[in-house]
Amino acid sequence: MLQFQLTDFTMKRRLLPAILLVALLGGLMSCEKTEQYPSDQLTDYFVMEPGKTITYRLDSLIFINFGQKDTTISYQAKDVVDASYTDQAGQPAWRVIRYLRDLESTDDKDWQVDMSYQVKFSGKHVELLEDNLTYRKLQLPITMGFSWQGNNLLPTNPFRVRYQFSNDNDIRSWDYMYDEVGGTEIINNKPYEDVVTVFQAGDSVNVPVIIPNAIGYKDHWVEKYAKNIGLVYKEVVLWEYQPANGTTPSFRAGFGIRMSILDHN
Repeated sequence: MLQFQLTDFTMKRRLLPAILLVALLGGLMSCEKTEQYPSDQLTDYFVMEPGKTITYRLDSLIFINFGQKDTTISYQAKDVVDASYTDQAGQPAWRVIRYLRDLESTDDKDWQVDMSYQVKFSGKHVELLEDNLTYRKLQLPITMGFSWQGNNLLPTNPFRVRYQFSNDNDIRSWDYMYDEVGGTEIINNKPYEDVVTVFQAGDSVNVPVIIPNAIGYKDHWVEKYAKNIGLVYKEVVLWEYQPANGTTPSFRAGFGIRMSILDHN
């Protein structure tokens, strides 16, 4: 066995830089490891398997009578993963078909196709293409407080064609944020574990409308995803109040959507 003693001062000076180098490299490696946050995978929360089904209660808020009155229409909605395919960019994607039926219906024959949307895993984020609008719904790492701009692929004022409001003026710069990771939610009297909450918007002015001659608005968008299930809750409220102008009465314009899970396979 080779034995030696560091009794020579010169030898100590020669070894010191090497020791410092090892310590420095070790420190850098340690720092690098601390920046690699542990994270679930995107596929844990967007489960794309043919035949995967989630059924929701869908409440749709609309404004009628030229914005003088609001009403809510409720349905059952069923999202079914149909199949994978190659999109126009040559990348793999999944098609999901949404069916609707009356809220109180129990007859499978009542399901009617309402729309379809596309899900695509692209690098560190998952993209959802719905009604020709692309959202980056989730992004890695899935950790508390992490944020990203999930609407930066949207066009300017994406809802202006349908709604006479300005709520979407800055929607492309919204910061999505993981407001909770690993949470527990009770939705329609059923518990769900390992839930990720994505906060997108929460702002309002003059709501409720207590100053009739001033503009008011509400921006609220929150989504919740349960591990190994998918979207379990979604609440969107985007509307604007315009005060009376001459002979034109005050009105509200916009929409609201609430989706809450009822069942899944």
